[in-house]
Amino acid sequence: MQELRSVAVVNAGGWGTALAVQLANQGHDVRLWARRPELADQLVAGRENSEYLPGVAIPPNVRIEHDLAAALDGVDTVIVAVIASYMRAIAHELATVIPSDALLVHGTKGLEPESWRRLSEVLSEELSDRLTASIAVLCGPNHAEEVARSLPTAAVVACEDIDVAARLQRLLSTPWFRVYTNRDVAGVELCSAAKNVVAIAAGIGDGLGYGDNGKAALITRGLAEIWRLVEHKGGSLATVAGLAGLGDVVATCTSPHSRNRWAGEQLGRGRAPAEIIASTPMAIEGIPAARGIMAIARECGIEMPICEGVYRILFENQRPAAALQDLLARDFTSEG
Repeated sequence: MQELRSVAVVNAGGWGTALAVQLANQGHDVRLWARRPELADQLVAGRENSEYLPGVAIPPNVRIEHDLAAALDGVDTVIVAVIASYMRAIAHELATVIPSDALLVHGTKGLEPESWRRLSEVLSEELSDRLTASIAVLCGPNHAEEVARSLPTAAVVACEDIDVAARLQRLLSTPWFRVYTNRDVAGVELCSAAKNVVAIAAGIGDGLGYGDNGKAALITRGLAEIWRLVEHKGGSLATVAGLAGLGDVVATCTSPHSRNRWAGEQLGRGRAPAEIIASTPMAIEGIPAARGIMAIARECGIEMPICEGVYRILFENQRPAAALQDLLARDFTSEG
């Protein structure tokens, strides 16, 4: 089976840039597509993404492109790293320019706003089901700031076609970035969306000063909620206990790099959601995801009290301390 060598990374945000740097450092032919021409010019001139990933040099074998067709011309792999709300638009553009034999993997954590579709479903719909069985998702405890600096971690690449997952595993793996395969695309994507909501809850606890015991309890019960969601959608417990679930929950709930944990901390300190969103150019995917996760949970009759508490704080003006009291006052039950 031919090894993958040429890669287009679609979107020069922090995560896209980190992946481009990592792949280039492994000797691959890499194109990095920037949607805004001024960002593309800045990346070419400075060989650094000072806006989204400052302090990390972009290797010379990363070709910066603003033209999407030029970025994808002749590549064997396309990695999409846009925010969830932009996935359908970029998928529509990809449909006309992606090489017919290219593998497609996305590394976005979230759900499509309003439809609350998983992002592999969005890609499949826009690509007319041409690549449905071979669309993959990359997920795990992978903060861009650390991956770009070759700090050790692991990730999972999930695809219904396990041969595709194995080819992507070989492409993406490095001595410090260990990649595992998985068939459970739905489980991985639901974990990656829901964990951001749990991370906001963990940050709220940080803002309120509730300590490590409370955070550990919240992470544990948050994982129980994620499992109920994943199980209902036919996913695997191993996925929730793995890198897309437990691994990413721990990283996102505890790391100073986590925008979702930071946003929760700001909520716990009394800042309004609109003020928090306006204060940063970075996407806080857990905020729209809270709406999506609760829409799915209510439709399916799944109990997710932590995610519901985050929803009420964000969209129903409930005070964080009151939301915590609601959680603690719930009826006694067994663990599980």
